[in-house]
Amino acid sequence: MSAFAKQAAADDIIDHPRVASYAFAFDIDGVLVRGPETLSHGVEAIKYLDGENPYNIKVPYIFVTNGGGKHESVRAQDLSKRLQTEITCNQIVQGHTPMKELAGTYKNVLVVGGIGNTCRHVAKDYGFENVFTPHDIMRWDPSVTPYYEMSEEDLGYCECDEDVDFSKTPIDAIMVFADSRNWAADQQIILELLMSKGGYMGTISDTFEDGPPIYFAHSDFVWATNYRLVRYGMGALQVSIAALFKEHTGKELNVIRFGKPQRTTFKFAEKVLDSWRKDILEDHIEEMTSCADSTTFTSDIFSSPDDSKYKSVFPSSDSETDDRESEDDENIDGLTIQSLNKLRLAEGNTAGSPDTTAATAAAVAAVEGATSTPTAGSVTGTKPRTLSCPDDLPPPSTVYFVGDTPESDIRFANSHDESWFSILVNTGVYQSETTPKYKPKKQCDNVFEAVKFAVEREHQKELEEWNKNAIDPQAY
Repeated sequence: MSAFAKQAAADDIIDHPRVASYAFAFDIDGVLVRGPETLSHGVEAIKYLDGENPYNIKVPYIFVTNGGGKHESVRAQDLSKRLQTEITCNQIVQGHTPMKELAGTYKNVLVVGGIGNTCRHVAKDYGFENVFTPHDIMRWDPSVTPYYEMSEEDLGYCECDEDVDFSKTPIDAIMVFADSRNWAADQQIILELLMSKGGYMGTISDTFEDGPPIYFAHSDFVWATNYRLVRYGMGALQVSIAALFKEHTGKELNVIRFGKPQRTTFKFAEKVLDSWRKDILEDHIEEMTSCADSTTFTSDIFSSPDDSKYKSVFPSSDSETDDRESEDDENIDGLTIQSLNKLRLAEGNTAGSPDTTAATAAAVAAVEGATSTPTAGSVTGTKPRTLSCPDDLPPPSTVYFVGDTPESDIRFANSHDESWFSILVNTGVYQSETTPKYKPKKQCDNVFEAVKFAVEREHQKELEEWNKNAIDPQAY
């Protein structure tokens, strides 16, 4: 009988500890929280992905929100408390997060929005050299905003030197990080700069094409709060500024947008997700190798079933190299790293067979990046040699994106990559009795239902693959 004969009885569940080859990305407001309220379904959903599920699987996830106005680390701390798990800033993509890549491009930036100086400090942390706010400009010349008188609190937010002259210090870029707290004053200053000569206050361009570029962290027209109706957001401010600019100049305003559904944010989110998946896998490999023994060592490594680069190759024992290569090429070629998740060493009738246990251990290690092949001795009481995570992980087989806004979330997930699977929930902006402008691939009442649907869907796919490639331990 072949050493890789398929087992007669198929499994109906896979429930050993492992890390999923798929992943999740979540919007936050309207999905996991609603204003100050934490949705109970959100807490349940995250616990489920962290491994508290019937399949004992951990699923990597990140958060992609158009919200902002605070540092990613602060957002992570808040989510950790509200969702009752550890969230890190490496899992957070806010509307303004991709703007950090512009820090080397502009010297003097005007940052708009948010509470107090929070966004100023975020921009400085991103690496921008000189960060100004509308408060700085209003202190420089209060007549810039004739209908607004600065309070002592406002003056306390002015951190730049008092001798900065904005008629001589150009603004190189305008960056709307978060929702404006003072539409009238902020619009007055933004529009003057957009129509200026080279970003100098008090000047006006002959062509209206000499002003600084303007960036918006997102374009959400409305957003959900704990109020019963949606509220106007940054997208509405953007529409207002563009309309005023056109009314004054007769020209369309050129706006650079981040946030969902923009492709720039999608590509940035992909990089964040790839990095986080690798972090999760490295932690899992470290955990499984540190506690591995002759009966519990398992492989849990990301793979895409159709990615031949990550297919496993079983090294044969000295006595049957030729036979194994000739008899079982078909079975070996069909086995991916994901299929190896259930392999265990030295179980049942294999306990006294060092050659076969060594071969199985080697199969577990056979992924690009494994440092060495375990020997027979390594599975009879000592730990296998250290495995390491591959530098170039295959992409996730599927990314489930859960959101509450068809115009941003669902459009975002549907527009850029077929492997992203959009799920619309009814706990935020979208009203279930209406027809969404952008159709999701799945619609659920809440985020927990969305997570359970996706995990069950992936488990059925994993189970089918496992049973197709299952190995009969009696064959050794």
